[in-house]
Formats: sequence, C-alpha cells, structure tokens
Amino acid sequence: MKSPIRTFIVDDHPLVIVGARTLIEASGDIVCVGEASTAAGAMAQMGHAEPDVAILDVSLPDMSGLELAEKVITDSHVAHVVIMAHYHDRSYVQQALQIGAKGFVQKCSAAENLLLAIRSVMIGGLFFDPPTAREMAGSAISRSEASATSIGAQGLTAREQAVLRLVALGYSNKEIGAHTNISVKSIETYKARATEKLNLRSRAQIVHFALTHGWMSVN
Repeated sequence: MKSPIRTFIVDDHPLVIVGARTLIEASGDIVCVGEASTAAGAMAQMGHAEPDVAILDVSLPDMSGLELAEKVITDSHVAHVVIMAHYHDRSYVQQALQIGAKGFVQKCSAAENLLLAIRSVMIGGLFFDPPTAREMAGSAISRSEASATSIGAQGLTAREQAVLRLVALGYSNKEIGAHTNISVKSIETYKARATEKLNLRSRAQIVHFALTHGWMSVN
C-alpha cells in the first residue's frame, strides 16, 4: 500500500488550520503530521515531523511565509511547498517560484484546490489554483495583444511566447483560445512552432523554461 502524503500546516489563524486539517483527514491519501502558528514553531517541529509537503501562509507574526519557505527548502526540512494565502499578488508568486515553491492556493478556493495542489507538487508538478492562474496570465495576455510579429530574445514572436507562457501556467488550448480570442487551431500552431524553436518536448520542460527565463514575472 502506498504511503500517504505527509503534510505540515503553518498559519496563524486557528480556523484555517482546522479547515485544512479537515480536508486533509477526509482525503484518504494525505495526512497532517503537524501544525504551527509561527515560523519559529514550524522550524522547531518540521525536523521531527518529516513532512513531504509544507502548506505555508505568507503572513506570519514572526516571519514572512516566503522567508520561511526559503528556510525549510534550503535546510531540507521539506521537499515541496504550497503557498496558501488570502490573495496571491503576481509579484510574490514570482518570488515564491524563485525560492522553490510549487503550489499556490488562495484561501477562498482551498476547499476545491488544496488537495489538488498537494498531490500535484508531490509528483513534481507546478500548481496554480484558478484565481492565481488568472492573475499570472494577465500580463501574458497583454503581451500577446501587443505585437504578433515582434521577435523576442528566444527567437519567438510575441504570440508564440504568450501562448507558451499560458501553457506553462496550465491552460488548455481551448482555454488559451478563450483568453486571447485566437482559434484553437492557431493556438496549436503557435505552440508547435515555439516548442520546435526551443526544442521543448514536454510541459515540464516548458514550465522549467518559463521559470528560468522570467516569463512568470510581472514586468
């Protein structure tokens, strides 16, 4: 039998911890091995709890959740981090990605998306809940509307780069078409051209390329 995914919750709101625990305990394949309301408390316990995934609030009383994320990843207390907050601004999502966080869930969507985030990061994926993905996609859509013929640093047109960026965020061809008012057939063409130019063969490679080239930034 496969071992359950071990999680540790860090949030200074007791009701949030209770809600997250309830979701996790009802899942069948995920367990909660600890909780803390401060960064100091989390650091003191995680070494013993040995979680697979840490679920971190970004606003803690003694330290930023991003600072805590960097510490737990750097000190090898946890392999995967899911950021859970009231609102995900693109600027700190970018910072969290650079630190190594892989999951992003707004508290308003946690009931539908927290377990999906945990499972996704556990198998090496990158997870944005729909509200966060919409925020992250905003600048990509703006770029796609700016110029369809300009050539970027990677040899891509603006359209190709924008489409590939939305693919990295997890959007399907149909969803990208709805966002950009481009036909699905054209989306497939832009995607094929971009991946061929960059020699990218999987979505994992596309996501890695997007992260390392700053495509998730807000600029």
